[in-house]
Amino acid sequence: MTHSCPRCALQHGSLLLVATVMAIGSLAGCGGKAVGVDGTVPVTGQVTQKGAPLAGATVTFAPSGKARSASGVTDPQGKFTLTTLKPGDGAMPGDYKVTVTKMAPVGKVYTQEEANEYYNKNQKAPPSPEMKNAVSEKFSKIDSSGLSASVKGSGKNEFTFDVE
Repeated sequence: MTHSCPRCALQHGSLLLVATVMAIGSLAGCGGKAVGVDGTVPVTGQVTQKGAPLAGATVTFAPSGKARSASGVTDPQGKFTLTTLKPGDGAMPGDYKVTVTKMAPVGKVYTQEEANEYYNKNQKAPPSPEMKNAVSEKFSKIDSSGLSASVKGSGKNEFTFDVE
């Protein structure tokens, strides 16, 4: 026969909560961030171009296995944090080929004031500048980039890539 007084139910509920918290805590492990519920681990790094930080570049990790691809954009110091499913969640453990691209305008880029003036004079929008990859084209293709990364399930996953 079971006993169901409020005081005993509260004690049982408290023990269940403590056991659940301990079980979740043990999943985190030691020495680095644990694999997230979605299977990702934090991944960061830096991209340089001929030794100088490369800002505004898109870094893409393309998996060679069953993992999902992940990508990030470099900040002014060339640093990036990868995203797979939600911002900054990282990448799934596995081996990746890496690509780096940075699209930049070639030609005149109109300010809003200049664009308005152009429109008033010509009755049409100003021409858009051509976009060109500011990184050597080989780095934007999986088969020719020569860049790779192996993301581990624990520990630090930090990578540095230098492009032309």
